[in-house]
Amino acid sequence: MSKDILICRCEEVMLSELKEGINKGLTTAKALKLKTRAGMGICQGKTCRPLIEQIVAHYTDKEITNGSGLTFSYPVRPLSLVELAGERKGVE
Repeated sequence: MSKDILICRCEEVMLSELKEGINKGLTTAKALKLKTRAGMGICQGKTCRPLIEQIVAHYTDKEITNGSGLTFSYPVRPLSLVELAGERKGVE
């Protein structure tokens, strides 16, 4: 009995889900991302992107390229916890 492996911690996507997607014809990292949400969590793929690209390359016999379709998205600017809570200085 083989154990499943957690690939995307933010969205809790397992290796078995990615392999199932590849078996159903999703042969690019971007297609897997859109179907499984792997790489769409709070880290925006900074942790799992290399794993997803390696999995696609391994199971599809494709080379890993810079144009995999997975990109990092950064916020426009950092927000403080006060701003996230909706409170503003000087406003009651």
